[in-house]
Amino acid sequence: MWLIVRQSVFSLLALVCIGLPGAAQADTSPIGVALDQRVIDLTNTLDAGTTTRLKDQLAALEQRKGAQVAVLLVPSIGGASLEDYANQLFRAWKLGRKDINDGILLLVAKDDRKVRIEVGYGLEGIVTDLLSHRIIEEHITPAFRQGDYAGGVSLAVNDLIVLVDGGDLPSVAGPATGPRAMAVFLAFAFGALGGVLLAAGKLHWRRALLAVVAATVLLTIFSGGQAWPLSLLLMPLTMLIGGATFGALWLARTVFYCVLGLLAYILGLVVVDQHYADVNFIHWLAYPLGALVVLGLYMILLVIMKDAWKQSRAGFVARLLAAVAVYGAAVYVLDMGRNGWLFAFPIASFAALCIFGKVGTGSGSGGGSSSGSSSSSSSSSSSSGGGGSSGGGGASGSW
Repeated sequence: MWLIVRQSVFSLLALVCIGLPGAAQADTSPIGVALDQRVIDLTNTLDAGTTTRLKDQLAALEQRKGAQVAVLLVPSIGGASLEDYANQLFRAWKLGRKDINDGILLLVAKDDRKVRIEVGYGLEGIVTDLLSHRIIEEHITPAFRQGDYAGGVSLAVNDLIVLVDGGDLPSVAGPATGPRAMAVFLAFAFGALGGVLLAAGKLHWRRALLAVVAATVLLTIFSGGQAWPLSLLLMPLTMLIGGATFGALWLARTVFYCVLGLLAYILGLVVVDQHYADVNFIHWLAYPLGALVVLGLYMILLVIMKDAWKQSRAGFVARLLAAVAVYGAAVYVLDMGRNGWLFAFPIASFAALCIFGKVGTGSGSGGGSSSGSSSSSSSSSSSSGGGGSSGGGGASGSW
């Protein structure tokens, strides 16, 4: 039995290890470069001071105007077309805000001696093809011919910032949380607390009703604005929803504490995102939940295998050999060398669920979990804005 437990735990760890490379590449472009910061130098050409200064300039521009500008220096693009390469990166990184597409990519292929400015649809009237060509011919290529790559990139970034600052772009969205949103959140939290106290028998319904009335008045005053009649209806309704939800959860203590743990985890992510580093909520929520699903499936498999052992040891051995045979076949078919045994675990585990699920009452459970992400953003100082639509506007050059 302990052998089965160890195998299940090891298989779960294997799935997590398999998911980590997917998480690392979830934000990568089709050519394997991730947008994890505003200035990416794969040639080690720019000094640390220049890189930091450029990042600060572009971050300030994005905060001020909303437009996203990224700088990428690569050794070579191989035999690919410079325009196609830049456009592919632009779309994969989703530069610019969604539905505005106000992104710009400055791409330098150092060993190929090529440079391109790729401009999103939303900026084509501001950073025109002619202006992009002039930036390349008058500032970038003269500096590059003299070996001053930092100077050429800096001049180009300065020019692009001047153009974007002078353009008429939609304003940057302000903070999403206002007094009314905070009041609704507080109403839900207050209702949840009241629901738990009622379900636990610690609060009489008359006192709860008086508390709801007082909280409604206070939260309506806090939210302010001329829509106070709507707040008078919204606040008690929100408290009712919170109270009913958490009151019901209190009756199932295990689920209740799991929900509290999940809320605490999400709150921790929000704090980290606000004060310490950018957090990709899709990854940090999807992967733990995916791991829990996988763990649940393995627990189901363990119970089914235990039932099969009790019913017929010979049948258990036969099914176990069949699962091992599937595992060996998967290793052979994957043909991944030393890594094949690791990647074959999910396949063998799914097969085991199907094989052992035939015993006992005839019911079975099977499933698998795998997770992935697209968009754009990463956990450093830059992220996808949801744009990335470019019709090839911009200019190219060489030196």
